[in-house]
Amino acid sequence: MDGTARDFWGATFNALQQGMIYVDAGGHILVANSLAAAILGLAGRDLKGRRLTEVFPETRLAEVLTHRRPLQGTCFATGGKNYRVDYFPDGQGGVLVLFTEEQPGAAHLQALNELYAALLDDFPLYLVIVNRQGVIVSINQMYAELLGQRADVLTGLEIGDVLTFSRLPEVLATGRPVVGFEVQYAGKKLLLSEMPVKDATGNLLGAVSKAMAVEDLAAAGLKDISRRLQVLEGKVLFYQQELASLQGEQDAWQGILGTSPAVVQLKKLAARVARGEANVLITGESGTGKELLAQAIHRASSRRNEPLIKINCAAIPENLLEAELFGYEEGAFTGAARGGKPGKFELADGGTIFLDEIGDLPLSMQPKLLRALQERTFERVGGRKTIKVDVRIIAATNQDLLALEAAGRFRRDLYYRLAVVTLHIPPLRERPEDIEVLTAAIIRRLNSSYGMAVRGLAPGVQELFYHYSWPGNVRELENVLEHAFNFLEPGEEIIRREHLPAALQQVRGRDVGLELKEAVAEAERAAIQRALAAAGGNKQEAARLLGIHPSGLYQKLKRYNIQ
Repeated sequence: MDGTARDFWGATFNALQQGMIYVDAGGHILVANSLAAAILGLAGRDLKGRRLTEVFPETRLAEVLTHRRPLQGTCFATGGKNYRVDYFPDGQGGVLVLFTEEQPGAAHLQALNELYAALLDDFPLYLVIVNRQGVIVSINQMYAELLGQRADVLTGLEIGDVLTFSRLPEVLATGRPVVGFEVQYAGKKLLLSEMPVKDATGNLLGAVSKAMAVEDLAAAGLKDISRRLQVLEGKVLFYQQELASLQGEQDAWQGILGTSPAVVQLKKLAARVARGEANVLITGESGTGKELLAQAIHRASSRRNEPLIKINCAAIPENLLEAELFGYEEGAFTGAARGGKPGKFELADGGTIFLDEIGDLPLSMQPKLLRALQERTFERVGGRKTIKVDVRIIAATNQDLLALEAAGRFRRDLYYRLAVVTLHIPPLRERPEDIEVLTAAIIRRLNSSYGMAVRGLAPGVQELFYHYSWPGNVRELENVLEHAFNFLEPGEEIIRREHLPAALQQVRGRDVGLELKEAVAEAERAAIQRALAAAGGNKQEAARLLGIHPSGLYQKLKRYNIQ
């Protein structure tokens, strides 16, 4: 960073009511404003040249430098105030660190809005943001002046009426970015980059157009264009995620759909569990939504502003799993990255780890995971330093872990460490009253994705859905409905039997009823066997676990020929 650029950054930092620090790739502070020093309890001191870890020991800079990805929403409390700390890496190895005092609700969003407006107007960058209909929702003052208008006059107009050279309509139509094209306007040579803005599920929200004029950049002394752009894009991303997180905190359980007594009780129990710190084991068949429930528990917990790190124990080769979980030091094995790499446990420090398919965790890894859970410490592969972390574990499985333990494939002590609280998601066939709610929600989402106006199911399909056993659960329901959307003719608004997958079309009412009865019987048999295993063969205790009278259990044992 040259002297002119440093002066520019320093002036910008001190003009904004937010603590800001810029560090190089080695973690040394190049620029820091006075508010950042005050927040860190070093008011009046020059922080330049000091290591960030020295003045801010709680920093998660190492994680950001390792992965080169923004990290938003971490927390820091000092002097009776709570601060949100956000990290934005640039293209040259440095990181911008922002400290924002937490404020509730609308006041917080207003403060953020003012900050980003100031940032955008300080950069030599022409910026305009449109919604998915191509209407301008925000334009910075620099662009407005180039167009000879006030920003408030341009807001609300169609982009094509304001910027005839913009290709944002194409970006909105295709969902793909258009970057690096040049135009001449008002005596300036502009380099444009236009990109779609999407939410976490891939739905198009709008688009952003950025334009630069080389003479403006030179005048401001900002030679490192790519770094400035990456920082700015990090700010926009942070603002979007802040809005999403504030909305998400209002109801973390919106995504858990269903009105059946089983789902209502599940949400009630999960909400209670989310308030604590106990490890959670989520059980249920494939496709029931175990990951969705884990996400809801994390979002409703006090750890919501820290990472939720997901690990699929079945998807990672056994010889790589330890390094993936606990990281490794440089030279630990052939191909190890220079400087080593932190593992998932380090990345999740302060947050939650979601261990999916825990029943497939190799037996050789189970003692190491058990130690990490018991002591909250571990060593990287090839390392000697003990690393301490604060994480909460949410595990999920579609297998019977006690049956795996009996077969010598899962450690009992690890099971009890994971299953401090167990939440079971019932299969869809046991709560058919939820099918209507789920179907309506999936159709709404597909209507938005496909640009259609499907109103619902034909009566025969409704009946079929209600009685079908859904071996793939909610995931199968989603697939069946999306299949139907692909076979609807233009203008059709009702899903009929001929739109369904061929295998489902051939299922008739009587077959479905028999299939459902057999499925329920199989589920009941499996539940009894799990209860007997958990009770060590004690039938009185097994009946208590099942919530039935012992005489009822004896009848079912005889019916299903369970010894």
